[in-house]
Amino acid sequence: MASEGRYIRLPSDGSPRQKTCQEVVRKLVPIVEWLPAYHWKENLVKDVAAGVTLGCVLFAQSLAHATLSKVSLITGPYSCLVPPVLYSLFGTCVLASVGTGGLVALLTGEQLGQLSGGEERRTHASAIFTLEVGLVIFFMGVFQLAFLVRFLSKPALSGFITASAILIMLSQVKPAIGLPKTDIGGIVDIVFVHPKEMRDVNPATIVFSVCTFLFLRLAKNLKSMGSCLKMVAEFKEVILLVLSALVCSRIAEPYGIAVIGHVPEGFPALAWPLQTSDDWQLAKDLFPGAVMLALVNFLSSFAAARKFAMKAGYQVVAVNELLALGAANLGGAMCGAVPTQIGLSRMAIASSIGVKSQLGANIFVAIVIAMILLLLSPYIYYVPRCALNIIIILGASSLTEFNHAAWLWSLRSTRTRQRTYVVDYAVWWVAFLFTLYLGALKGILGAVVVSLVLIVYQVADPPITTLGYCEGRGRWLNVKERTDTTQRPGILSFRPEGPLFYANVERMEEWLDEMEIFANAEGRPLKSIILSAAAVPFMDTSAVEALGMMLEAYRKRKIAFLIAHASGQPRQILLHVLGDYMPEGCLATPWTVEECVQFLLKQNQENMQVPERSFDSSPALSAMLSPQVQGIPRITSFPQHLAVDEEDDQFADAEEDGRRLQVRPLHTSASFASSSNLLSVPMKP
Repeated sequence: MASEGRYIRLPSDGSPRQKTCQEVVRKLVPIVEWLPAYHWKENLVKDVAAGVTLGCVLFAQSLAHATLSKVSLITGPYSCLVPPVLYSLFGTCVLASVGTGGLVALLTGEQLGQLSGGEERRTHASAIFTLEVGLVIFFMGVFQLAFLVRFLSKPALSGFITASAILIMLSQVKPAIGLPKTDIGGIVDIVFVHPKEMRDVNPATIVFSVCTFLFLRLAKNLKSMGSCLKMVAEFKEVILLVLSALVCSRIAEPYGIAVIGHVPEGFPALAWPLQTSDDWQLAKDLFPGAVMLALVNFLSSFAAARKFAMKAGYQVVAVNELLALGAANLGGAMCGAVPTQIGLSRMAIASSIGVKSQLGANIFVAIVIAMILLLLSPYIYYVPRCALNIIIILGASSLTEFNHAAWLWSLRSTRTRQRTYVVDYAVWWVAFLFTLYLGALKGILGAVVVSLVLIVYQVADPPITTLGYCEGRGRWLNVKERTDTTQRPGILSFRPEGPLFYANVERMEEWLDEMEIFANAEGRPLKSIILSAAAVPFMDTSAVEALGMMLEAYRKRKIAFLIAHASGQPRQILLHVLGDYMPEGCLATPWTVEECVQFLLKQNQENMQVPERSFDSSPALSAMLSPQVQGIPRITSFPQHLAVDEEDDQFADAEEDGRRLQVRPLHTSASFASSSNLLSVPMKP
């Protein structure tokens, strides 16, 4: 019994083998595995240098992101103390730099901006909001709910991020030109609705903002030059804050340039955010926004982590990333932080300067920020606020993805699945416009709804491919993609491109009806239909029941119906339910489309050689069209209302007064495979 306590079974692992507690700990807490194997002599100096670089950059960015989150500026650096350390315990991405981010800061500011009570109350509420975000992400990891974010399609996410970036930039223009804080609205409202307010702009702030913008743009272009200039490009935000603080210490007061002002020294006090009944009411009001922010936070962070991990040749685990981000935000909430994420721009810096482990990406970064708060807080007083606004504007400009929309539009000329590309392009613009006009939270909700509608649309109306025979390759291929394919007279072979279930099987029946009516109108009535299940990964009972009804309907109209390329779950359920209604081996082997055709041709030649034998007297065709096969009992799982009664069948065939039972009132061919063109197709030996 004692030995059993050392083992734990992981149902999510998919393996029946029991894992030891040590293996579980190494899987859930990766630092236990990589830290003992860390090469201190080879990598420590590189990681320390990288930590200093990332720490300085993150400190400057966090001040700007605090402004965007509408909380006190010191909350930004406070948010970068505990979260990076906690992420390094559970995270699996080596280059991930955890801290504040523009997208998450925008969503946070939108939620906190709805609260009354000023900046102090918003700052307090941010800790509650961060706690809820952390709990949602953490429990998504515990219950392995990473699949939830997959309902947000790439076009919807791209449109949302692009519009969010534009909202971020617009929100920073007003303070960047020196307009005072008012309730009139943003820069767009001021320009088009209240243009008289533009008289309050501060010319000195505008000049300083323009100079700041030009410096950051020029510094960004120095990366491709020498090593010294490359360092300037990497530390451009830090250099900007130092130089601007030196200049503003002399000109800020006489010219009215707003500066950061007093910044508290030291570290924040650790405290549980929920203390009073008012806090619990705030938590209730902020929870819907926290859920949406948690989904966006994980989706954007995981996408960034996976992008760099694929380049470096290692894997990031979704469950670990959920636990890591959840723990990071939970720990940050204890010190009054705003929600944190993995920063894409900082990951690019980490990759370029050669970060070797989580020590350089997060732990040393937190140490550097702690030292700045402890030693350099008084020197932040004269940093101009407009410099922070320009940092945010340039950072947000890199988030726009108009190139993705252009790529979707370029696919409109593609003949295959053209409607899918058009729909994805429309989804991009719907998400973009929803976010731009309704705000970030309503925009992401609209993007999720549009993505779900897209999923329903694609599964409820899947493409159906018509197949033709290619002599050169000896296979049945898509007639729209291959010009060297021919459709054999009297035979319709098709392939549904997706699962068959209750929501789309009726659409397949309608399509078959349309094809049969069209063939009759062209004077080429169908003699046989072959369903290729090669692209059908799943089939439910409604689809199987519908196929059984179709078999009965086609039997009455003397049209053969075969199923080819069935595999996996569809083959199992078809073999169990409709196995007695198919030729022997059709589903068990299973047959290819060409094998089905050869079988039909063979039966046709047998019928032509023995003309006195009726169509239904062919043993193989009887096996195909009869509900029983040579003494094999009918299976009990087949719906009873689909069973064929011989007396009812004979009675129905004898009816001539128009009251005969017909599933669909379609034209019935009198003979099977009587076309001379069909007979001329060579048979395989």
